[in-house]
Parts: sequence; C-alpha cells; structure tokens
Amino acid sequence: MRVAYFVVSHRNPDQVLRLVAALGEGPAAEVLVRHDESRSTIDDAALGRLGARLLRDEIEFEWGGWSQLQLLIACLERASEELDPDWLLVLSGQDYPLRPMAEIEDGLAACGLDAMLGQAWELDVRRRPAPPADEFFLRYAYRHYPAPVSTPRLPRALRPLVYLRELPPPLRPRLGLRRASLPFGDGLRCFVSSDWLTLNRRAVASVLSAARENRELMRYYRRVAIPSESFFATVLLNDPSLRVARDNRRFVSFAAPLTPHPETLTSADLDRLIASERDFARKFDAEVDSTVLDALDERRRSPSPR
Repeated sequence: MRVAYFVVSHRNPDQVLRLVAALGEGPAAEVLVRHDESRSTIDDAALGRLGARLLRDEIEFEWGGWSQLQLLIACLERASEELDPDWLLVLSGQDYPLRPMAEIEDGLAACGLDAMLGQAWELDVRRRPAPPADEFFLRYAYRHYPAPVSTPRLPRALRPLVYLRELPPPLRPRLGLRRASLPFGDGLRCFVSSDWLTLNRRAVASVLSAARENRELMRYYRRVAIPSESFFATVLLNDPSLRVARDNRRFVSFAAPLTPHPETLTSADLDRLIASERDFARKFDAEVDSTVLDALDERRRSPSPR
C-alpha cells in the first residue's frame, strides 16, 4: 500500500520539518509539501533528506478563496499522476499524529471506506435561516466579489439581497450578492464539511473528474466564500458509488461555534488528545508550546504507549 501525505503550510518551517519526519515513520508513506514561500522559507534539502518532496506552482494562495480550491485540486492531480497512492491525506503544517504511523496506515487499509470527511451536513441553499445561523447560507447562496475600498458596513435588513463579508487583514472584504440561480437540484445536493481530506484512489478520481468535467459546478464555486469547504463534500457525498464516512479521525477544538480558526493545543490538552483516540490533531504551534509535541513523539514511538 502507498499513502500520500500532502502537507499545506505557510509558517513555522522547522515545525513542518518535524511533522514530515513523523509522517515518514509510516511504512507506506510518501510525503509532499506545498509551502507558501512568500510567507516563510523552508529548507528544500532538509525535506529531501527526510524523503519528502517540495511542490512548487504559480498559484497565489489566498485563504478561503478560489485559489485555495485550485491549489488543493492541483496537488491532488499531481499526487495522483506521480504517485498513484492507495490513500491520500491532506494535512496542514500545524497537524501532528497522535498514534504510531503504522497503526494509522493499517487502519486505512482495513477501514472499508473510500473517503473520510470531517463533520458534514447538507445545506439548504434556497432557504435562509435567521442570523447568526445564516453563515453557511451566505457563503454558498451568494456570489462574492472584492468590495470597493469605500464600501460601508451594510444594514442587516439588506442581507436577503446583499451583504459585506469582513475578512482578516490583509485580505479585502467581499461583497456578497444573492444568486438568482443555483446548480443544485435534480439529484445534486449541497454539502459543507472540512477540506482536510482522507481519500482513497476511487475518491480522488471522483473529485478530479468533477473538477475537469462539471464546468457549471466549477463556475459556481469560483464565486462562493470558502469553496473548498463545500466542493469536496458535495462531490463525494453525491457520488453513490463511494462509501464516505463523516468522521476524518482528526481532533480539533473550537472555542465557540462558527469560530473560523481552531484553538492552539498545548500540554494542558495532552490527556484529552490521547483519550480522543484520533489519528491526527490540529493545531499546534511549537513557538507557543513544543513540549506537547515532545510528549506525543515519546508516546507514539514507545513500544507500549500509555
């Protein structure tokens, strides 16, 4: 069996190298890294010594934008063409394994699934719920464009037609305009989930086929907010030939519902990380607390972890 681990990163290059070293403990592991070198520089030679490959492209990555989906699809294509893996996992540079890599890979081989998504749910993009529960409706029932610099904050009463999506600097706000038509219906349903994927060869092929052939769907996702958190789930959960679990065996902790970024995990979280029995967790920051990674390394490499 061959397992491709595709790491998307932009900061803490030493931590990324540490993650790559941990992933390389897997007997079936092939590690690919796409690091945003406009944000920080990673040591290509060090990656090579760890048996990993650095992927370069011309995509100007912007979190939550169309380019994020482009990047993920391009890397799936490259991994599929160059490695043809049995399984492909998308990880961030702030992920880390919680269990021995051989156990994780054995679990993939025995799971009987084609894909594992994070928590996923169907979204009714024709019926707007009341705020603040309308966050995902706004993302996927509106077209989004860069807002003019002078755009004022819009009254909530205008939301049925238009709204202003604030984004963290340096990203420009987006103006969302209600769509007159949507590609859903006639058997195609809209789903929302995480874009940290666990896919086997059949699931990768399904995703790439949709990206190449379903032009209407790709035009739709070009103008939504955070397209990657809907595209993959929508394609996979509408494919009746695939066995898809709504559990990607990743541990993540959010301070509150609809918070866009997970909490940073530290040594104080070690007991619940171990108790979770998940395969990976996110997010860690070695500049905040590296001892939690030390503890996970020790436990993962112990012949009888407790």
